[in-house]
Amino acid sequence: MQNITLDTITEAVINHGDRGKSHPRLYEIYTSLVRYLHDFVREVKLTESELQQGRNFLNQASHHTQEIPSGEIHLLTDLLGISELVELLNDAHRGTESNLEGPLYVPNAPERQMGDRLGIDPEGDTLFLSGRVLDLNGQPIANALIDVWQPNSKGLYDIQDPSQPLGNFRGRFKTNKSGTYRFETVVPLGYKVPSSGPCGEVLRLLGRHPWRGAHIHFKLNAPEYTPLTTQTFIAGDPHLDSDTTFAVRSAIVQLQKHEALDELKAHNQSKPFYTTEFDFVLKPATL
Repeated sequence: MQNITLDTITEAVINHGDRGKSHPRLYEIYTSLVRYLHDFVREVKLTESELQQGRNFLNQASHHTQEIPSGEIHLLTDLLGISELVELLNDAHRGTESNLEGPLYVPNAPERQMGDRLGIDPEGDTLFLSGRVLDLNGQPIANALIDVWQPNSKGLYDIQDPSQPLGNFRGRFKTNKSGTYRFETVVPLGYKVPSSGPCGEVLRLLGRHPWRGAHIHFKLNAPEYTPLTTQTFIAGDPHLDSDTTFAVRSAIVQLQKHEALDELKAHNQSKPFYTTEFDFVLKPATL
């Protein structure tokens, strides 16, 4: 590969190797990525100093931080809309829509019983959330595992907030024979994505806000059904139309406020509380 020029370098990079004999799908992705990246560099006439700034940004984004212990690369793909685009491309549009997992999921959440409280937050507004897990024909799915995680009423997850115990507002529930789930939580607050690192600096430079619409995360698994990761959003949140990860779709729940004395007494509450329902529909694993 002597005498590399502007006209030959892209093909030289693409053709360096066995041209997909070992890993055809990887080569397909690699080829397209190289073409787009080279075209991008040509289009913007990238300078050496700008390239170094980009390298520095990626290096910083890969470092672990207190806000995001695994680094900011996951956050970066969310903020660029790439994560949600992949969801949209791969969602089969049958059953409940899939949505982003986000960078703050923690596996092996505490196992909880039907009706249990998800977390401790004395200042939060109590929310009773319930619904069913159904198949495409509307039949209940028993023993479906529902993994739930959310921020508290201040918009903070347990792993970001030292004042919360680990596992706070995280839990795993199983549906009963009628496919029902039910738990007590608090109304989550919309929050700013972690902004102290390089991704936050890019948002500031672009004049973009870091706010997410208020939401609750779910992962659902049941034998013989396709696993589902999704989010439900809280109607009325001021950032539903400008969520910084572009993740708001149709799974928006309306909260009903309860403040009558008989309702407070029936639910063992001393101040107004909220209820809402949401049914999940799972696709068979064969689809």
